[in-house]
Amino acid sequence: MRSPGQADCVVAIGRPLGEVVTLQVLESTLNCSAGEKLLLWGRFMWRKLCGKLSGLTFSSRTNILVAKLHLVWPGSGVLLGYRSQPAPGTFYRECDIQLFGPQGEIVSPLLSSAMTGAGGCRVFISVAPQARIAIHALVTHMGPRTKGTNASYVSIRDAHSLRTTTFHGQQALYWESEGSEAEVEFSQGFLEAHASLQGQYWTLNPRMPEEPGA
Repeated sequence: MRSPGQADCVVAIGRPLGEVVTLQVLESTLNCSAGEKLLLWGRFMWRKLCGKLSGLTFSSRTNILVAKLHLVWPGSGVLLGYRSQPAPGTFYRECDIQLFGPQGEIVSPLLSSAMTGAGGCRVFISVAPQARIAIHALVTHMGPRTKGTNASYVSIRDAHSLRTTTFHGQQALYWESEGSEAEVEFSQGFLEAHASLQGQYWTLNPRMPEEPGA
């Protein structure tokens, strides 16, 4: 990761659910006194690094790892290598799925015997590091068991801001993220009521910084 001038470079590494990413710094020419630094983040982790990085190894806790390099001087940078391996432990459920790419379809799973007592199912969405996510979906077929209760819901969590929005009942929903990762969760009550969600996601441009005094 290098730049001809002052810039931020970002790269995201995504693997299937149930794997983790191990990143190794092979070479580093960062100037720490000038404010250059390497940032690493993923679900459940965030690190800011500089100094003697060559040879250091870092492992993600989940299947996503993002590296962001802040550079000041031309020619500065780092050389990174990575590999993936099965996670030693996992918080994923058998019905969870991972979606990558700038757009795609989101469909709630059909209830099966394997989902009984699973606590719900989730869809993880990851797009380009500097993009945002828009979701438009229709929730239908809400059974009478779910009306007026909080047991059946769809929630969407922004992995960047940690903001969670919960939707109850039959409706058309629209949601936008602040960052490049989102988590859609279908509660156990939603699945048992044989409710359905069908929708799409796509990428949005980053928000422009607000003007001072706006």
